[in-house]
Amino acid sequence: MKKLSYLFLLLFVFGCQNKDSETPVPEISIEVQKKISEFNDSTFVGITEDIQYSKGSIFLTEIENGRVLELNEAYELKQIFGRKGDGPTELQDPRASQVHNNQLLILDGGHQKIKVFNLDGTISHQFGRDIPSNGGFFIKNNKLYGSKYDKSTLPLFSYSLTGEDSIHYFSSQNRRLTVINHDRPRVFRLFPYKNEIIAVSENEPVIERFDLEGNMIEELYYPEYFEKNIEQAKERERNEAKMRGTTTFMSDASLLGNELYILAVGYNKTTAKVSSKHIFNFTIDDSHISLSRIIELNNSDHDTWYMSFTIVRNKILAFDGMVYELHEFNLPKKD
Repeated sequence: MKKLSYLFLLLFVFGCQNKDSETPVPEISIEVQKKISEFNDSTFVGITEDIQYSKGSIFLTEIENGRVLELNEAYELKQIFGRKGDGPTELQDPRASQVHNNQLLILDGGHQKIKVFNLDGTISHQFGRDIPSNGGFFIKNNKLYGSKYDKSTLPLFSYSLTGEDSIHYFSSQNRRLTVINHDRPRVFRLFPYKNEIIAVSENEPVIERFDLEGNMIEELYYPEYFEKNIEQAKERERNEAKMRGTTTFMSDASLLGNELYILAVGYNKTTAKVSSKHIFNFTIDDSHISLSRIIELNNSDHDTWYMSFTIVRNKILAFDGMVYELHEFNLPKKD
């Protein structure tokens, strides 16, 4: 097994909850099995910030091209939703998509609306009024839950789908890590878990857990796993006067059952570069969230930046933003 980056060798204890445990966190390196850059002679992979899987289809949300591609499990193109532009069937800065009630809902950040497409590619309708946007979203109990990058309100929101056209904001703007991120807004990726919300912060090492009304149940803070990355960001701030030090701790996240997968941002001491190729696998139970293993997506000895990923059956499908390819990995079984 390939030795992981020195950053992750610090992981002998999880658990801000249990510092006395000496049980090491399993570290697994997996090799890329397949690389996909094109789906036919004219359709290639563009910058993909969100990947979703639903009932045999894979949906790639491409920001630059202003569209969502639907693929089958053999990575063949089935359908294209939208195109770049400002028309009713066009998208401007799409951020995420979800299949709901046999329709594809696309969060269009440029128009701050949800655009709803039928699965044959035709537009159905759009809704929302200044819906905030940043990353993923989900729908539960006639509410759309999401997050945004904005200091004027709280970072999480629920949007009523019952015709009220109202937004409720929750969580807090309190920062657990301010030395790097200063007063920048918090922003999260959200997932439904039973009758709860799992919120993974993008710009601080925090996982939060809420009920559906926005009341916090648990907060997990794990900065010790990013010590070298934090130090590098501090050094950059000291040496580059025009550039305030900031860092991202998470590129993407995915929830499958009670297994939470976080694509973390790490620091390679040898090359002095930031990369994104390690997945932290957390397990959720009724009482707490705990780290169970770390998975390295091993493409080569070169630095890799995986921007987004999802779990497709027993596969990990990740978009490599350095080479504009989808990479397929076998998801290792848990002991």
